[in-house]
Amino acid sequence: MRLQLLNGVRVLEVGENVAVAFCGKVLAELGADVTMVEPPGGSALRRLPPYSQDIPGSGRSILHNWLSASKRSVILNLEDERGRAILCELGKGVDVVVRSHDRGPDAASLQAANPNLTVTTLSPFGPDGPYAAYHANDLILFAMSGVSYYLACPVDDPPTTPPKRNPGYQVGTVSGLSAANATLWALVAGKRKGQGIAVEVSEWEAFTHLLYEQTGHLSDDTLPADRKRVPGAVITIVGGLVWCLPCADGWVLASPREDHQFKQWSEVIEAQEWARQAKFSTPDLREQNAWEIYERSAAWTKLRKKAEVYLAAQEKKVACFPVSQMTDLTGLEQLGHREFWTEVDHPLMRGLKCPGLPIRADGAGTSPSGAPPSPGEHTLAVCKELGLPSEEVRTLWQLGVI
Repeated sequence: MRLQLLNGVRVLEVGENVAVAFCGKVLAELGADVTMVEPPGGSALRRLPPYSQDIPGSGRSILHNWLSASKRSVILNLEDERGRAILCELGKGVDVVVRSHDRGPDAASLQAANPNLTVTTLSPFGPDGPYAAYHANDLILFAMSGVSYYLACPVDDPPTTPPKRNPGYQVGTVSGLSAANATLWALVAGKRKGQGIAVEVSEWEAFTHLLYEQTGHLSDDTLPADRKRVPGAVITIVGGLVWCLPCADGWVLASPREDHQFKQWSEVIEAQEWARQAKFSTPDLREQNAWEIYERSAAWTKLRKKAEVYLAAQEKKVACFPVSQMTDLTGLEQLGHREFWTEVDHPLMRGLKCPGLPIRADGAGTSPSGAPPSPGEHTLAVCKELGLPSEEVRTLWQLGVI
């Protein structure tokens, strides 16, 4: 059963980037009726990798099929004046428009046609300021946010080791989620005010917002500025250690930080004798001798499977967790019990599992309700809803407006 928190809320999604599409996806999975407005030929998202079975082609984009499940699709040429006018007409019959800043009529034009309309506009840097006119993609915004720097640390030779490229479209999903949250708040505020709210979301700001820890360090002058790895060092935290330890089938993350936890950890790895040495007797001394502890711990863990290691550690109240791969996640019983995974209902992707939203309400979860739409699948139906005469519809189609 699907969530119905936004049952009756109608949304237009206008844009060809992941941020806009993910915002629309979140609203759709909360129960809203979401219609994608695509350009002639379909959205550019339809052609983005990854592809089902790594075979490019129509309908094979895993990304697009995940983002567009449960939505409708109309074709509308927003470069044409009549196309923009039709979009404003469509805006009269919906509650929300989620739009890219460079697609179609702006928020003021849409709200002039429907004063109660909530309009959420996403752009790389926001609508004002010295960067307002700049273009950017996920990679650029990821790097400019500062997050890339921390993915590249520590390294042996910083000048020859560039920051890492982020996997997937993380800026798009994070800023899309921020936009969905802002849209929900604006809907509530608009109901109270009796007037539509215009929301602006900067993708750069949404992602930079994640650097709260680094910002805190910067405020008290403790932010490390050197990316160079210290030989023999492991990841350290206040008063303790964090280790990523090899196992026979992967990795675990362990952190026996306190005295009692280190004692318990030594019992787990059957090393009570050497662990009682004076050089391991306090958190500070253990940090100074971290590499030796790591090597001794790794010698034990690499002979065992990660489930054996982390379950034994947790039994002793030591913080230890598996480093999961995707093949692990799809088999974990907790996610299965929670019905976290959904399946894309698509003729080319039968049984393709995708993550759902981590939300439940009155016992109901989220799942795609149908196949992702083909480009413009619902154009004629929407034109009929608008009351456009069939002759006008035919003319608009011949002119490439719809």
